[in-house]
This record gives sequence, C-alpha cells and structure tokens, in this order.
Amino acid sequence: MNRGRAETASTRPAPTAADTREELRAPLTVWLLSDGAPGHLSQSRGIIDALATRRAVDVSTLELSVRSTFWRRLGRLLLPQLRDPQTWLRRIYGIAPPSGRPQLIVSSGANTLLANALLARQHRSANVYSGTLKGYDPAAFACVFSVVALGVPCNHVLPLPPVPGELARPLPVPANGAALIAVLVGGDGAGYVFSDADWRAFADGLGTLARRRGARLLLTTSRRTGAGAEAVLRARLPAELLADAVWWSQAPRRVMRDFLAAAQAIVVTEDSLSMVAESIYAGRPVIAVAPAVARPNANDGAALQGYVERGLLVRSPITGLADAALAARDAPVPDVQAEIADVVLGLLEDAAQR
Repeated sequence: MNRGRAETASTRPAPTAADTREELRAPLTVWLLSDGAPGHLSQSRGIIDALATRRAVDVSTLELSVRSTFWRRLGRLLLPQLRDPQTWLRRIYGIAPPSGRPQLIVSSGANTLLANALLARQHRSANVYSGTLKGYDPAAFACVFSVVALGVPCNHVLPLPPVPGELARPLPVPANGAALIAVLVGGDGAGYVFSDADWRAFADGLGTLARRRGARLLLTTSRRTGAGAEAVLRARLPAELLADAVWWSQAPRRVMRDFLAAAQAIVVTEDSLSMVAESIYAGRPVIAVAPAVARPNANDGAALQGYVERGLLVRSPITGLADAALAARDAPVPDVQAEIADVVLGLLEDAAQR
C-alpha cells in the first residue's frame, strides 16, 4: 500500500472558493417517483420546480406500479428493520433501482412511500414526500410537506400544496374589459356527492351571482362532472351569461389556466383540492362551494378550513351561492416556492455535511 498517496480527512486539502462555486454550478441529481396520478405528479414537480429556482437539477422519473399489496403492507410494518431495499423493491414494484446515486428523492402518493424510503436508505440520500404518511415511519423521511400539521418531527407545513412552477405565481390582473367569473366544476368523489338538486341550485346561484356583479361566466366542467350534471347546468344557465363554456363530456378543452387569467373572480367546487389550490394561486377572490352531501376526510377538511383562516378563500354551500360575498382577497398568495426551496436546500446541505 502506498501510504504516501493515501489521503485522509486530516490531510485532504480544504475546499477552495472555486471548488464551492463548481459544486453549486453542478446540477443536483434528483429522482422523481411517480405513481401515475396527475395530482401526485403535480406536487412532486412543484417541489422540484421550487428547487430549480435556486439550483440546476437533473431529474430522472421512475414510474411505479404496485404489484403486491401484501408485500407493500408488510413492508410498511417492517420498514424500520428493512435492510435489503432491492429485494423489497422487486417484491412490491417488480423493479430494480436505476443505476447511479440520487442526491434527492421526491414523491407524492401513498404507493410511492415505501419506494421513497427504501431508495433513500439504500443510497443515503435526502428524501422528501408531499402528503400524509398513511402510517409509515416518519423517521424514514428527511421532510414531509403537508398543508395540515401531522405531528411528526420531519413535517413542514405549507400554506398551500406544491404546484408546478408555472402555476405557483399569481396571474397578472386582467386588463379592463368585461367582468368575468371563472367557474371550475368537479363532481362526485373525495366524500362529495352531487344530486340533480345540487346542480340546479348551483346553476341558479351562478346566474344570480353573475347578474349581481354585472359579469359573465367562463365555465368548464371536468371528467368527474358527467353528462347528466352538464345537461342540468346547460338547461338552467341562461346562454347570455356564458362568455365561454366547456362541456367536458361532449368537447373537452384544457382551458382552466386561460379562464383563471381572464377572470376577476373564481367559483370552484371543493371536491378537488387541486382545483381549489390552483384557483387560490391565481390570486383572485375565490368561493369554494359544496353540495349537501359533503364529507371530506379530516385532512382535506382541515386544509380547506386553513385556507379560510388565512383569508385565501370563502366557503359556501351550493344553496347559498347566490348570497355569497365575493369580496377582495384578504391575503396575498404565499410564496410557497421560496419556502420549499429554503427547506430542501437546507436538507441537502445537512446531508452533504454528514
């Protein structure tokens, strides 16, 4: 052994300013774990886009599909003791990890939790997750972002969920012109059930609200709305109040961002927290409406109430929409990107020093 060439911690040259600058210029290697759900992918991309405002990133996406729910459940229970990540990844997802070593692992969605923890353990990488932990060991994650406090040390509570960079900044105030209200329509799901009576009340309330404000509507339904609900809305809403309308079951168009940009105010059904969040990020006054049967889970209900308490939106039952106050926003759009970037860069710095 040539001891003269051996380099120890005590003899290794201290990093120079040039070394530090070169390290900061080098892209960060990031693995994004995706379960294929658009809402989960949006949150993961939001975290990475926030980081990319400060550092260059080199992102690889690993698509995950659970092949064995039995092994996934067992893996969740045994996670603190698991020491063979590759075997468990094959059992649960039928995959072998990609080559290389990530500096950061990012994911959202329950089906990514175990892979996130196992890959971070295998590579000793920093890892972040957006959402609730579904019973997984919090010690397996460097940071868990959520909009409701989870009561675990690694949790960082954000004022709004992460969204991709182009959605995270308030839209410019529309130029003077016709008063417009964007209407984003969801449907059954997440504890919400819409009846024909709800849809009739919604249409009538929208009509009254538009007339009261001297406005017209930019309305878009979605995949969850359904042809039956669309038929009720079309029959009840006067054509002269519709500046534009997208009936998804007949002729889908992706217009949500354009509608939000053109509108002075927004009405959104609260069954979709992603639609609610995007509405808030737009920087307009927002009313979130709910049908008579509205049973969001505890986390979603707490998130909505938190938005109300921060002055980011007003909630209303569908039957009360006609009388709802659409006042100016009480609070500016939070700079969630800056908050996420600060947290993640801190994690990476800590990991580099270990």
